[in-house]
Amino acid sequence: MKTALHITSSARGAQSYSRRLSAAIIQKLTDRKEIGIVVERDLAQSPPPFLDENLIGEFYKYPDQVSDEGKQLLSYANAIFDEIDQADIIVISTPTHNLGVSAQLKAWLDQLVRVGLTYQFTEDGSRAGCFQNKKVYLAIASGGKQAFWPEGYEFIESYIKAVFSAYTGMTDVSTFRVEGTAMGKPEINYEEILQNL
Repeated sequence: MKTALHITSSARGAQSYSRRLSAAIIQKLTDRKEIGIVVERDLAQSPPPFLDENLIGEFYKYPDQVSDEGKQLLSYANAIFDEIDQADIIVISTPTHNLGVSAQLKAWLDQLVRVGLTYQFTEDGSRAGCFQNKKVYLAIASGGKQAFWPEGYEFIESYIKAVFSAYTGMTDVSTFRVEGTAMGKPEINYEEILQNL
């Protein structure tokens, strides 16, 4: 039975379009019996800690170099690493805040990426991600529509794909979008958005 990790990051709670879209992804995968266990992590309700002077030093250490005090500082990072490690499928939702991901999701990514755990350096000095054969679904909501943005203004999907590819090894990423949520009160057909899932 496959396990899905469902990560939500919108501060709008039940009113969040990105959360509704990611929940619809989870539901469709559950209905198809592709997943049997869902682990929920709400980054808005339990925000990741931001990196500070003490914590960031621990991120430059390999796991076997971390002291007991460092392990305390890395307790959140260790918890989310374990969740990713145990998941077969990762579903991540984010609103679009000023063309980027939510602050909570950015902080989560900063906590996740760690040398010796999510990636290793090879003999030639290049990076190799440690997470293989995991499927990622992105659920992105935006008040506007990509069609109206200037060319090159897509920063969310490209950013997450780049971070995952460079620092985790997760490259199988599918993206679904809810757009135009600030344009009146849109009627969202989530089944239609997910018809190719």
